[in-house]
Amino acid sequence: MLSDQSKRFSSKSARERIFETAVKMFANRELSSITVKEIAAQADVSINIVNRHFGSKELLYANIMECIAVMLQSSLISFQTRYYSAKQSFRYTTDEEYREFLIFWFEKFIKVSAKAILEEIKINNFMHKIIFKEYMSPTEGFDILYNKFLKQWFDQFDEFVFGIADDKNVYKNRIRTHALYGQILIFTIGYTTFALRTGLKENIKNETIDDIAEVVMEHTRHIIDGIS
Repeated sequence: MLSDQSKRFSSKSARERIFETAVKMFANRELSSITVKEIAAQADVSINIVNRHFGSKELLYANIMECIAVMLQSSLISFQTRYYSAKQSFRYTTDEEYREFLIFWFEKFIKVSAKAILEEIKINNFMHKIIFKEYMSPTEGFDILYNKFLKQWFDQFDEFVFGIADDKNVYKNRIRTHALYGQILIFTIGYTTFALRTGLKENIKNETIDDIAEVVMEHTRHIIDGIS
């Protein structure tokens, strides 16, 4: 008798089964070690069906990276809409007032960024492994993630860091940007990996996501304090 999870998987379309199977396989193994035949077998479809929907293993992986980028990008776009609207209407008389404005929105941005990663993990807990693998050992998939999301994300980080920092050294401020990025990525993924491996997956709920994002914010405030 099929388990409830197996029944839910079987009820999905062929494209959905291929996509979910591939995400799980790509998260746990190197792309070069996976064949279309394996993906097709685990998704319970023929090789021709995989190729009809995605063209090739490489294009399937690229499609997954596109989906990850789009999911993360939606949070960034929502934040930037609110931030630039506030920035346009903000009036200040001193540099210190403007810096306080930037710090306020920078803290919001960091929390939004942490929550975006955590929300994606909540939807599919294998995607964070793919993000981490690409961050540590970039492939062509990283180019998709960078061009579709990370470049805009880093640019937003840079705007805040350069605006807040007393030191206007470009190289040092870029290092600070990456340090903050690392805080968010490593902490959120590290916590979630621990939760999943220790059977605490049910703890990754909306209220927990808020708590984790706040802890990330506490850590990164030390860096903000150091540059302001």
